[in-house]
Amino acid sequence: MYNYPEQVTIHGKTFGVLLDANQIEQAVERVATEINRDYKGTCPVFVITLKGAVFFAVDLLKKIDLDCFVESIRAKSYGGGMVSTGNVLVTQMSGSIEDKDVIIIEDIVDTGLTVSQLIRELSRYNPRSIKIATFLLKPDTMKSDMKIDYVGVEIPPAFVVGYGLDYAEIGRNYPVIYSLIEPSSE
Repeated sequence: MYNYPEQVTIHGKTFGVLLDANQIEQAVERVATEINRDYKGTCPVFVITLKGAVFFAVDLLKKIDLDCFVESIRAKSYGGGMVSTGNVLVTQMSGSIEDKDVIIIEDIVDTGLTVSQLIRELSRYNPRSIKIATFLLKPDTMKSDMKIDYVGVEIPPAFVVGYGLDYAEIGRNYPVIYSLIEPSSE
């Protein structure tokens, strides 16, 4: 069904398949099942972090059998490199989350700095609760003991692209997750 190369080259760096399309689909299904169970009878607000989480969000939301609201917010910490800059740029949402259950949809939690900033930002709007659903988690690179509520797949501390994740804006459209093969000089 899915046709993709075993390796791709982006900006002179070589990446190999880490997660195939079937593994991605199974992880999304598991996260959706957990959210459907935990939020049964409620109407949560899903806040999609742009741009990377769009692929995960679309697949996840198709499997959510709850009434819900959908918002988006932009949070960026990588710039054009392979390492988080530590500076997180957050843009505002258009809708209200006051007294609502919020689930932030992330593509990847690496250091946790971006999601920490998102939680601080969204908390200003007095939601009832805030939880995190991320497709990928790098537990070895986390800089805090923050709880990530819903995790698709835990991965090692490698740089990855595909399924919404990019290297300097290239690679988001790949239907699988690729991991850097060549060591980075950055």
